[in-house]
Amino acid sequence: MYKTELVHKVPKDTRLSQRVVSDVLGATLKEMTLSLSKQESVTFPGFGTFYTRLRPASQARSFTTGRTLTVPAMRQAAFRAGELLKKAVRRSR
Repeated sequence: MYKTELVHKVPKDTRLSQRVVSDVLGATLKEMTLSLSKQESVTFPGFGTFYTRLRPASQARSFTTGRTLTVPAMRQAAFRAGELLKKAVRRSR
């Protein structure tokens, strides 16, 4: 599901306008991005936790030259699913 699909579906359940839902969703994503850039985690109880982790440096081979390159260590975003989300996904089978 894309953001636009979510913006179309939520107003039907909440009786809010699509513009309000879009603004709230945009502000939420912006705040989550800011928190993750500060290496803080964002937790939605039952749904899961967004956090950052350090990916270690590694070696990769260039397709064009065949040389081995060093890929530097970097931070990456990660997600850990909560228990309620795991149960909901398992039940849907």
